Amino acid sequence: MPSVQIDAYMDLDASRSIQFEEIFDLYYKRLLHIAKSYVSGEEDAEEIVLDAFLTLWEKRKDGVVLTNLSGYLFVTVKNRCLDHLRKKSRHLDQHGRSEQIEHWINYQALSNKGASSLLKDELEQQIRKAIALLPEKRRNVFVKSRVDGLSHRDISEELEISVKTVENQIGKALKHMRLHLQEFMHLFL
Repeated sequence: MPSVQIDAYMDLDASRSIQFEEIFDLYYKRLLHIAKSYVSGEEDAEEIVLDAFLTLWEKRKDGVVLTNLSGYLFVTVKNRCLDHLRKKSRHLDQHGRSEQIEHWINYQALSNKGASSLLKDELEQQIRKAIALLPEKRRNVFVKSRVDGLSHRDISEELEISVKTVENQIGKALKHMRLHLQEFMHLFL
């Protein structure tokens, strides 16, 4: 996949902040589902996922270019889960023996690079398939926005369509992606 310029998604002007919200909407539930499968508390899982998005948001200041936005987010959540599980395993309380065993098992599963790599590769493949299923014009708009990092206005000018049409096509593509990947996540996890 081509590089993704984070600033293209997260400039502070209003037209681009919407795109960060769309990224958040696209990934939040899936990342939360993964975090909840490794850490026992829902609040802990939510905190881990929000921290991953905060890290992504802060990267925009550095002008960081990502080659794989989804991979970055999933690895960040995985690493935050590992940190959380390490801390939990150090703090045993009187009722915590079975909880410690659960955390240790989850830590072992997350730290298995082969399994994590397989998860990442499978998810990337599913994302590519979901994009390929989009109608050609919608796929073209979506790729220019999400992969190439073009603004709605730039896409509008390049494809000679209205900004509103670009927004509508991206909205429909995001709904398709959520639906397609939601089904995948239930089967995969």
